[in-house]
Amino acid sequence: MCVINVALFGCGTVGGGLWQILQEERERIIRRFGVEVNVAGVCVRDIEKERAADLPRTLLTDDPSVLLSDPSINVSIEMIGGEREALDVVTLALEAGHHIITANKLIVARHLPALRRLERGFGGTLRYGAAVCGSIPVLKIIDETLTVDRITAIRGVVNGSTNFILSRMAEGVSRADALALAERSGFLEADPRADLSGADAAQKLSILAAHAFGVHLPPERIATCGIEEITDLDIARATSRGETIKLVAEARIDSEGTVVLEVAPRVLALTDPLAQVQNEINIVELECERAGVQRYTGPGAGSLPTANAVVTDLLDLVASDYSSAGRGLLVEQLRPWSALIAA
Repeated sequence: MCVINVALFGCGTVGGGLWQILQEERERIIRRFGVEVNVAGVCVRDIEKERAADLPRTLLTDDPSVLLSDPSINVSIEMIGGEREALDVVTLALEAGHHIITANKLIVARHLPALRRLERGFGGTLRYGAAVCGSIPVLKIIDETLTVDRITAIRGVVNGSTNFILSRMAEGVSRADALALAERSGFLEADPRADLSGADAAQKLSILAAHAFGVHLPPERIATCGIEEITDLDIARATSRGETIKLVAEARIDSEGTVVLEVAPRVLALTDPLAQVQNEINIVELECERAGVQRYTGPGAGSLPTANAVVTDLLDLVASDYSSAGRGLLVEQLRPWSALIAA
């Protein structure tokens, strides 16, 4: 049986969920794929910090170079958050021709063209399905749709945190209490401003547009307005009219062929499909030339939905290499760094 050694960078909310899933699903993965996923090391900022995940202390290090230089590691998974440290890990992995999975929407949205160049130049693999809409495999859907169809517009509620807050406010919960509840539930980013300002949604929209239209627009260049100015009174007025307010991300091709991206609160009729998703649920609506309008929904925030998307990326990587050629191809494709560099 082939063993895939995995290194985790970061073990916060998502990392803890990932560890849980990999332990619980170990036997099922072995039966289905004929491989064992072994977490060989975990890099954290503070080894002494208490964690929800029951990680063996022997796996922990606070030095990223220990794992980045380990020739036995086959796949790295970056869940550090932020930009600089996370980008360094992903860049070093790709420069080594390594397989790297990230849930970091910020670095993908800002640096996708450069990361793709590293992939092509060094032969590594970058996967980031978990960076957009949590449990919804929307990037895979878009990529597969484009093989036979053309997407002309995208519309969606892609930030589960703000949707949770707005849902609570629509029920009569005050803005302050809704925000506190979202934080206690683990739905908010480490810096809540990323959610509330619309920046998180803009980052996801940037990635969606890159896949749907082949155009990279950094999130800072996307017209963005968050929910910071939405008050309890605004919600009450919308409710009294039989409407609701959602933070909507939109991408479309205008009459001149230009890709237009925007994130902003929208007042929606309750009959609008986007108005009907509540709590931390996301919805993405794809308008296609042949297939018409397609809608996909699922949890977009929280430990396990995001961690599950990371595992899906990992197993997609395994499945893509596990062909009729047998396990030998899998081992060849998942060789450690030292072999990849020498090849």
